[in-house]
Amino acid sequence: MDLEKNLLRVMADSMLNDVITTRAYEWVFKRYERLFKDKIVMDVGCRSGLLSLMSVEAGAVKVMALGNMESAEFVKNAFSNNEKEDIFEFVEGDIHEIVLPCGLKKVDIIVSEWMGHSIFVESLFKEVIYAREKWLVKGGLIIPNVAHLFVCGIAEHPRETIEVNILPQTDYPGRSYMVREPVSLIEDYVAKEQMVTEKFLLKTIDLRTAQIDDESFRVPFKLRGLTDSPLGAVVLYSDIGFCRPKGKFRLLFSTGPKRPRTYLRQTILFMDDPVVVAKRELVIGDLGMYYKPDEHREVEYSFSLASSKVANSGSEE
Repeated sequence: MDLEKNLLRVMADSMLNDVITTRAYEWVFKRYERLFKDKIVMDVGCRSGLLSLMSVEAGAVKVMALGNMESAEFVKNAFSNNEKEDIFEFVEGDIHEIVLPCGLKKVDIIVSEWMGHSIFVESLFKEVIYAREKWLVKGGLIIPNVAHLFVCGIAEHPRETIEVNILPQTDYPGRSYMVREPVSLIEDYVAKEQMVTEKFLLKTIDLRTAQIDDESFRVPFKLRGLTDSPLGAVVLYSDIGFCRPKGKFRLLFSTGPKRPRTYLRQTILFMDDPVVVAKRELVIGDLGMYYKPDEHREVEYSFSLASSKVANSGSEE
């Protein structure tokens, strides 16, 4: 439990120190401040406390935070001894078991820093869906509510190694030994100079309509070469934004190679046998992500290349 609290604190601190995402949230709250006036707001996760803080400042009549008690204390302290002190309230307990205070049954707006690395790693996706189904009024808002997951190819990236225990073989019963093997994935940041293919949109998550099983999927992709280069790994990253009903998508921030680094990292999947990709060559494959509680931070990946072909000059896939 202490380790979990430490991880939450580290994550919360990294969020608060991230200028890119903080400014993005400041913009959306200022742009849509009128939507919060006299509304009841639920902060699912309350990871850094920032969205609860902004909801109170935007004019919400009640803000309830679920999840991170330490961040909730930060918000309480920010409003202590002033007229807004009673607006914010922390609701402790498992989201499936809690009862909202003051006899409340519904909320008008859900805010949440729900996204994880590559959207789903260490995310609060399931919790937000549960809160939407149980408490959000019809036509209520979720901020942010849209995430686009992209994949692109890179030539190479520093690759870590880990110690692996080789189990006893029949030829040498009772003996085992440790060897160092390269990891298959890491979470890091790659710059635009490392890209050797165009990006490809793998999946869009819209929290207004998303379902629990959307976090497990396998989809085909096509990566067009930008230059003659080896393809040694693929990178997963996301664009995070907000879309009002019948409105257009507004990008808040991106974790992509062409954008500044954020607290949310990219996921790099390495290939043991890099392939050579020519400029404008189209590499075809498929990639999957699956919720697995016993796997890498609750996500398991599958990745394969099927074939490649040279696309016609100027064509778009």
